[in-house]
Amino acid sequence: MTVMDRYIDSTCFQKKRTQHVTLTDLTLLKDEFDSDGFVVLRNYLNAEELTEMHDHIDHYAQTIQSLDEIPGGAIKGMDQHDAWFHEYLEHGKHVPIMKHLLGDGLAPDNVTWLNKTKSTQRTMPHYDAIGSYLTPPSGISLWIAMDYIDSRNGCLHYEKGSHLRNLPSTYPLRDYDEHNVNVVPIVARPGDAVMHSTRVIHFSIDVIEERPRNAMVFAYWGGSSRIDPALVARSRSAYTEHRVIL
Repeated sequence: MTVMDRYIDSTCFQKKRTQHVTLTDLTLLKDEFDSDGFVVLRNYLNAEELTEMHDHIDHYAQTIQSLDEIPGGAIKGMDQHDAWFHEYLEHGKHVPIMKHLLGDGLAPDNVTWLNKTKSTQRTMPHYDAIGSYLTPPSGISLWIAMDYIDSRNGCLHYEKGSHLRNLPSTYPLRDYDEHNVNVVPIVARPGDAVMHSTRVIHFSIDVIEERPRNAMVFAYWGGSSRIDPALVARSRSAYTEHRVIL
């Protein structure tokens, strides 16, 4: 029996929506997301939720694949091999919030585990819609810090409002000014999260101090976007053939 054969009741994720989000909160988050292209949620995962996710990352590393085996510091498509991450992608407490922020349904794409170190290249300035197989390439991602991530070990930076510009489809973005006035660093504690548009520019900085920098990313496209047959071959998502709209 494979890991994916194990049945996980999705209601367990629904019941853990202990974080109460009011309509006022959602309105403020939506305004900030529309203006900046991202929102930062401090203490998004509580201690119990953070421990649970750490446990499932450890289980994945022990039974399927360890990030130590990957030279690029990223494992994509965890949802294809582990039932817990598959269910979290489709039924996590973030889903209704992100649908509200995007103003659209969510089409799940993949789950990624990241840990950039001194020996791996940092994440260069880019936006996630580069190379999309969908039209239009609108979407949203949830990034969750699993460790303390700051200026010493390669914290993320976002450029406010960059999702509103027409950007070239190149990686990395050429001649990009990483120090422009709209760029903000995201110093994160374990459990902090960022929800960001697939159109917003973001990047990480070089690691100076070698210590754990684990993060999880749950990526989605807009439910109203349509698959472009000419571009779909570039994707490794399990959802290209069996699309789900949340």
